[in-house]
Amino acid sequence: MAGNREDFPKEEVEVHASMKIVRKECGQPSKGSDHQFAIASKQPDTVRIDIRVEDNAKPTGSSCSSMEERFKSVMINPEDSKRSQLSESKWPRIPKVPQMLRGSKDFKKRFEPRVFSVGPYHHHKPQLKPAEMLKRQLTKHFIQDSGQGIEVLYKKIELEIPDLRNCYKNSAIKKYSNEDLAWMMLVDGCSLLHYIHCFTSGGEMKDCPPNKDQNAVFIQQDLFLLENQLPFRVLELLLESRFKEDERMKLIENFIRQMTGLPVRKTDKKPEKKEEKPSHLLDLLRRRLLGDKRGNKRGDGKGWNSFRNVNELKAAGITFKPNNSGSLRDISFNSYLFHGVLKLPEIIIDDSSKSRFLNLIAYEMSSEVPIDSEVTSYICFLDSLIDYPEDVKELRRRDVLRNFLGSDEEVATLFNEITTDLVLDFDAYEGVKHQIQRHYNNRVSTWMTEGLHDHFGSPWTFLAFVGALLALFLSAVQTWCTVFPPGT
Repeated sequence: MAGNREDFPKEEVEVHASMKIVRKECGQPSKGSDHQFAIASKQPDTVRIDIRVEDNAKPTGSSCSSMEERFKSVMINPEDSKRSQLSESKWPRIPKVPQMLRGSKDFKKRFEPRVFSVGPYHHHKPQLKPAEMLKRQLTKHFIQDSGQGIEVLYKKIELEIPDLRNCYKNSAIKKYSNEDLAWMMLVDGCSLLHYIHCFTSGGEMKDCPPNKDQNAVFIQQDLFLLENQLPFRVLELLLESRFKEDERMKLIENFIRQMTGLPVRKTDKKPEKKEEKPSHLLDLLRRRLLGDKRGNKRGDGKGWNSFRNVNELKAAGITFKPNNSGSLRDISFNSYLFHGVLKLPEIIIDDSSKSRFLNLIAYEMSSEVPIDSEVTSYICFLDSLIDYPEDVKELRRRDVLRNFLGSDEEVATLFNEITTDLVLDFDAYEGVKHQIQRHYNNRVSTWMTEGLHDHFGSPWTFLAFVGALLALFLSAVQTWCTVFPPGT
């Protein structure tokens, strides 16, 4: 019995169950009661429990509907199912880190905010309370600069809170009323935007937190955590109150660029179609890292690549150059007579890189987000090139990688750790991999490269070779003049 329990004497318990069940088809009418009876009679020494299911019990309609749902769950197209889930929210969802990544030893360090909480997932954690006072101060300055009352800004968010609430997992926000959630988004959104404005202004604004403070570094990392995001719609509503239309996205874009060191992309072309609005800051970061759509050929996953790392490719006559676009999609390879050139996006590695990459991977892994694993594929491709510190050193020498983390060994370890337990997409960059493999298989290129490296690896050996050629030439001239003297 799952209902109320009554403590019976433990001396003896006799259970007699008599059941008779008549099976009926779904929707078939039945007469009589639908109830299941459990009758217990209590005596000092014996407890007798009779369970009787009446033979005219009527099947409920829920059993039919549940079976229909089971049938549909198998037969429905998975993409349609995903779209159906996403359609519950007017704005894109902000997922939590997938379970597969939650078991990592440094999960809290890489995925949870250490100073600055944004949104409901980590709100009111004791270790984050000291920053609440800073957030109130930043909010005050933002509202004062906007020229609008706090009630006006709050009302803007409150009007859209039913849709904004659906951006988060219900289990994480059910304890917050609409009023509490709207207030949380107001304070978090205003403080976030004022901090961004301070950061991009170079500290020239008044009332900015010290940018060199140790907490400032952690705040910058916290703003790009998957579980520490606000719907971009909240930022839009608040930006409208303070900045002109052409300044709103420019402010956020400048912040992304300064945080990541991305190059400023100049283009004379206007976009063919208007870009879809980002879901949140982390989503915008991902878009800017990927850049424009490019035609990297995808394969069928059947190819096999025998090359291992940068130094093996270098031995096969392949050199490395940074591309001009900075886009993670822009990876290309050109093979010439005896050498090849692999162009890669320039990348900066610092203390925040591991956390940022892991959160981008977690975002792409989420089943609630209908995006491709393009950042994950890039990181796995780069990891395939980096096995040892010497590989990092060569990429540094070629201006493809800038190391602000520490030693080259730390960078190599970072990529090897990030890609642990990741499922590789063998189709990603398949066209480039196939071209590299074809060049790598050309033994003539390898022999030529090894010969040039062995005999012309330093300027002195090259000068000696030039001197030997010059001596041979002069010797040949002298022999010619001896055999055929001038004037004969």
